[in-house]
Parts: sequence; structure tokens; C-alpha cells
Amino acid sequence: MRPQKIRALSALALAAVAVGGGVSAGQAHADPELRHYVKTLHCPSADPFPGPPLRIQVDVYNHVAFPSDGLPAPAIELIASDFPRPSILPNLTTYTTETTVRWRNTTTGKRGVVRVPTRSNRVTWQAVLHPGRGNVSFTIIQKIGAMAFVPMVNPQYSTCRGSARSV
Repeated sequence: MRPQKIRALSALALAAVAVGGGVSAGQAHADPELRHYVKTLHCPSADPFPGPPLRIQVDVYNHVAFPSDGLPAPAIELIASDFPRPSILPNLTTYTTETTVRWRNTTTGKRGVVRVPTRSNRVTWQAVLHPGRGNVSFTIIQKIGAMAFVPMVNPQYSTCRGSARSV
């Protein structure tokens, strides 16, 4: 092969690696340009199962380029999860959660409510708010029950508040 052809193929291979090394589908949500972390809220709740209280953290994101609900931006995402705890029967411990987020855009006066039902072996949920641009305050109401042949056995209630700027 001639040296010019080898150099051209090498340059083409390097370009392909450089282009292929971009953001893959699995990295899309990790890109800091697609959403901005605002803060973490602590929203503890009593556990419907015997044991210590659930330590639930809610991460707040704004400037969400591609909201998980598929609707157009601007949006604020709230992603909640509790800390995993050792359990004697981890596969039999199931929570039913009904989360309600009431929000108000204090800049425009727009209001809304988002309801998120979930069922999992730990408390986890995700809510997407579409308040338009401005300062947004919200209240999170969690109803967490045990799944014991029927959903929502021994429901426990908790409330926490937060705010973020929707851009």
C-alpha cells in the first residue's frame, strides 16, 4: 500500500474513533448539559414495616433538556430514593407509594399537581413538573404502605417542601 493511502486510512480511522467516542445513549442523562443538579431534599418517613424510619432523599434538577415524561422543556425533575437497608426477606419487602407533588410558579402564578404511583422493594419515584419559566415552590406528600397481599397496608404519611428555578 502506498504511504499516502496508509496516512489517509489512519486519519479516517482516527476520525471514526473520535466521532464514535461521543455521547452514547447510555450516557445521555449523565451529560451535565442535559440537566442541572439543584439540591437534595431530605424527606424522611415512618416505615410501614417494623423498623427505623425511611431515609428518603429527593434530588432536584432543573434546566432539563429532555424530560423523562417526553413532554417539552422547561421542566423540573424530582428523583427520590431511600437508602437500602439489610432485610431478612428482601424479596418479600415491597412498598406501595403514592406521591403527590403540588407546585406553584411564584413568578407567573401558574399551579399544578403531579401524582406518581409506584411499587418497588424500596421507596423510589420520579416526578416531572412543567411549571414554565420562573421560581417554583413545591410540596411533596408521600403516602407509603406495605404490600402485604393487598397494596397500602399500614400507610405512613410524610410531607416536605422545596423550591427551584425553572429555566
